[in-house]
Amino acid sequence: MPVDLPDTQHQLFIGGGGGDQSVSRERMLTILRTAWEGHTSRQYITEAEWVAGLTRHLETIVNLRIAHVSEWLDQNLSRFQAASGSGVSHARIDELKRDFENSIVDLRGNVQLCGMTCAGCQLRCVQSRVHEGMHDCQSDHLCVHECDFCLELEQEEHRPCTMR
Repeated sequence: MPVDLPDTQHQLFIGGGGGDQSVSRERMLTILRTAWEGHTSRQYITEAEWVAGLTRHLETIVNLRIAHVSEWLDQNLSRFQAASGSGVSHARIDELKRDFENSIVDLRGNVQLCGMTCAGCQLRCVQSRVHEGMHDCQSDHLCVHECDFCLELEQEEHRPCTMR
């Protein structure tokens, strides 16, 4: 029976920390971040607004998936619970539900942003909260705005500043 709830097409990461899992988590988070329609607006709005928008985007994706899987579990487990003598013990169903709840915690944790200050600038680190290494805002640290300072130096026309 199909689940009549929206879901996301994005791949999500569930797993602990360390080694290849850390790389996979950061790669997945980068893909989710760049899929957000506002990911290029960082230098045009306040950092707080940008981070809040990204956080909402990530939470929306996770909430869609959780609701979809939860509904699937409810639909598929209800027939076992309704049928007496189905051979599926309530203990196994309870174990499955606990595993699902633990997976929800892992899933939410894997899309939480670090939020510390980037090692190269004053922007927020957008790696996962459990990332390894230096804090990184994942930008090129170059100003994209047109400014009078660059105009004076070049004595030509306005162009992106590109200063760090």
